[in-house]
Amino acid sequence: MSRLVALASGLLRRALHGRVPRLFDAAYYRARNPGVARSGLDPFLHYVWFGARKDRNPNADFDTAFYRRQSGPTRLDPVRHYLREGAAKGLDPSPAFSTALYLARYPDVVAAGVNPLVHFRNDGRTEGREAAPSPIEPDRLRALDGVADDHILTLPDFEGGRFSLTLERPQRPDPAADFAPRVCLQLCVDGLEYDALLDALRAFEAGRQDSLALDIDTGTGPHPPMPTQLLAFERCFLTRSGDGRSWKLSYAELRVWDLRLKRPGVAAVFPGGGFSAQRLAKGDNWPMK
Repeated sequence: MSRLVALASGLLRRALHGRVPRLFDAAYYRARNPGVARSGLDPFLHYVWFGARKDRNPNADFDTAFYRRQSGPTRLDPVRHYLREGAAKGLDPSPAFSTALYLARYPDVVAAGVNPLVHFRNDGRTEGREAAPSPIEPDRLRALDGVADDHILTLPDFEGGRFSLTLERPQRPDPAADFAPRVCLQLCVDGLEYDALLDALRAFEAGRQDSLALDIDTGTGPHPPMPTQLLAFERCFLTRSGDGRSWKLSYAELRVWDLRLKRPGVAAVFPGGGFSAQRLAKGDNWPMK
């Protein structure tokens, strides 16, 4: 069945949208959207119809949500809009890449008429060329600057609004864990949930319990569509489950960012410890404590 879906959706994509843009990484998209891979649906067709609206990224160097905040509503999906119009207008594809500064630094790219991000991904990175950070939204995204795409988790995500967070006292890192200079957890929570989580972090720091579990269900009412709180874990050792729904890490420091402000900033800093996050799909029970 998945082969038939792949064939049919591929033909439909070619008829409606033509060739897949050079900035769309189908392998990357399938890896981060396993449901699309299992279904056989053409990944670019899924991105155009569904993924872009849910802020899923088409490659490791393109942040759909960041780009949409600059472009506003468009007739085209973010990838094709950037290729056809956005780059010429000076829009940036991610916090880590400035279109204007890349073109200013490398006039040969301008002369060649190549899209700057296409050039950087295909040639510039291997040639040792530098990509300057975007000057757009510097305060909001400074904590994300230089953080790898797969070291950023946003909750709740498209699978539902239920997740569990657990705080632990410092422990010896898992020998199999991967080191990450920084891991970021973005939370789309309302004001009450924001304050409750910050209070829980302060109480845990001052208390003596070995662990503290927090179960959050954002599906019970309207919630912000954009992140309002960011947890930036510094100097981490990270392990993830095979399905990507559970993250566990030990960290040297935690910085809590308030993203609700016009100029977001650090609201609190906490010492090192352990932390885990688990996304819950509909029908899942809360993790056993």
